[in-house]
Amino acid sequence: MRNMKYALAKVCILAGAAALTVSSATADIPIGLSYGSTGPYATISRASEVAFDLAIADINASGGINGEMLTAVKFDTGGDPKQAALAVRKLGKDDGALAIVGPFSSGEVRVAFPAGEREGIVQISNASTAPKMADKFSYAFRYTIGEFPQMVRVIKTLKGAGDLNKAVIVYGTDDFISKAVGLQIMAPLFEKFGVETASEPIGFSVAAFDLAPQVAQLKEMDIDYIGFGGIVPLAIRFVKEMRRQGIDTPIVGPGVLGDPLIIPGMGSDCEGCVLATYFWADRDDNTRAFSEKFNAAAKEVGIDRPFPHQVDASAYDAVLAIAQVMREHGITGDPSKLAEERTQIRDGLNTAELNGVIGKACFGETGDAKLPGYVMRLENGGWTLLSEHAAASCE
Repeated sequence: MRNMKYALAKVCILAGAAALTVSSATADIPIGLSYGSTGPYATISRASEVAFDLAIADINASGGINGEMLTAVKFDTGGDPKQAALAVRKLGKDDGALAIVGPFSSGEVRVAFPAGEREGIVQISNASTAPKMADKFSYAFRYTIGEFPQMVRVIKTLKGAGDLNKAVIVYGTDDFISKAVGLQIMAPLFEKFGVETASEPIGFSVAAFDLAPQVAQLKEMDIDYIGFGGIVPLAIRFVKEMRRQGIDTPIVGPGVLGDPLIIPGMGSDCEGCVLATYFWADRDDNTRAFSEKFNAAAKEVGIDRPFPHQVDASAYDAVLAIAQVMREHGITGDPSKLAEERTQIRDGLNTAELNGVIGKACFGETGDAKLPGYVMRLENGGWTLLSEHAAASCE
């Protein structure tokens, strides 16, 4: 797949190979993690680190990769795009990573994916969902579903039930994810599917202490839902102010709202809220076993969640995907073969049929994984399944 990109990629490989320091064979195979243990996404990203570590431990416990053990090398970007570009160079050149899980956010991906292309190293983001981030790069992958198709699933589900006829969009003006979801995804999709909007999208500064003026604009609006563009910590602040002002309209959103912390963070304040996710912890015995193992590991480092976030499952499955193609292509971790083996990993991911805790998956022409989806409603302190969507075919 994506063969049209390989000619340019080969130039990058040769340039990267010339800069590599050749040494003797190693007993370890380093895998990088580009994540934000500090910064705006720290609450979510630190939990993904737990899933990353868990995957490496599970792989090594089962014999490693062709007799060699995986070892983790990490870089804390703090959620800063400039640091995400630096992470590629640090993990790729200094640490000799064969592949990288991350970076976390779409803002980081925008600068890290071009850097990875120049370096000739695979990156698999486990959380970036803004449209068209990986499709221009042959070494770039995302083990996620974009917010656009997730929102399509949500709207079709609610429209089919006759529950979504009129809404208003709320988004953070100074947050890349929130702005993209609100203006580039929700706005055109509401128009496409005939959802009437009660006003122009309402913007707010995510750094603002007082959200009362923006929330007050929602009063007297006769709407079914508030389309909220933004991650759960922002949603919690906004919804709590809504309830303080006596507004009980539920919010609706795509995967950015699919965070299990929405349950303890909002409680009954978000009763009736609707969201999308591609990982459902209670789907079957496999997902329940992973959830139990993840929760136990997370609690050991002070992270308490009702169940794994979908991006935690993605971090785990991204490591499994890298390990699978390493085994299939006989990757050795020999530094003298670093550029060659990085390219083998890239090529293997383009054709592999994967099977992780999320389910069967593959990477399409755009570099994004084809994954299942679930539309959930928050009811009685938990998630209730509204509709289930199969992953697109890997053929």
